[in-house]
Amino acid sequence: MNLALTLGNPRLSPPMHHQFTRLLLAPLMLASSAIGFTCTPSRADDAAALMGRWRIPPYAQERFRMSDQCQRYADTDTQRVDESEVEVFKCDDPKYAAVKARILDYVHRVNPIYRREGHPLYSENISGLCAVVQESKSERKDDVCSPSPDLRKQPIVGLPVIWNIRRTRNGDWPYRGDSYSPSSGYGAISCFKNPTGDRLVTKGCRRWTVELPFVGSEPCDCGCSMIVCDKYVWQRK
Repeated sequence: MNLALTLGNPRLSPPMHHQFTRLLLAPLMLASSAIGFTCTPSRADDAAALMGRWRIPPYAQERFRMSDQCQRYADTDTQRVDESEVEVFKCDDPKYAAVKARILDYVHRVNPIYRREGHPLYSENISGLCAVVQESKSERKDDVCSPSPDLRKQPIVGLPVIWNIRRTRNGDWPYRGDSYSPSSGYGAISCFKNPTGDRLVTKGCRRWTVELPFVGSEPCDCGCSMIVCDKYVWQRK
């Protein structure tokens, strides 16, 4: 599950593992209507080291790991996700009230779709830390991969991509939050290590649809119930 922020120009050569890797397209049946995280009671200040602006370097997004909606805009088996920049902030900071409102609007529009499809829902309580796209070098300017048709003309810049980042009991991956991947169209779960210098290691996995491991895939060792995760290294601006 890529935590991609934008889709850019496609690469010309798809990875060989695409030819023998398949998705197990079976939605996870959960007893509750939303995913519950095991988190310690905490304030956003516990994750204050994550706050600020971060550069996300370019990387590849495989077409077969995109939603059906997103695959319509992928003209090769591997798409290049261009460099972007996100800002992490306190969700309850009045300065970012408009961004928090956009998160709630996204959740309210997407949850009914997920409910009809039998997928786990996002929480409608937004707190902890949030992250929004502040800059993007992608030629694609709108969120065409959104599961909601009403949101597919929303700009990528200003798009909330992570929210409800809170401390967990996982010592190796002490922070986790809800997220959305505009490069794949999937809802996701994001995990974070403690920053080291100007580097922040993150992982992301889908909220549903189990992926089989493939050559070069990352294991989900951050508390996510999925098998395959994506790993990224953010750089502080």
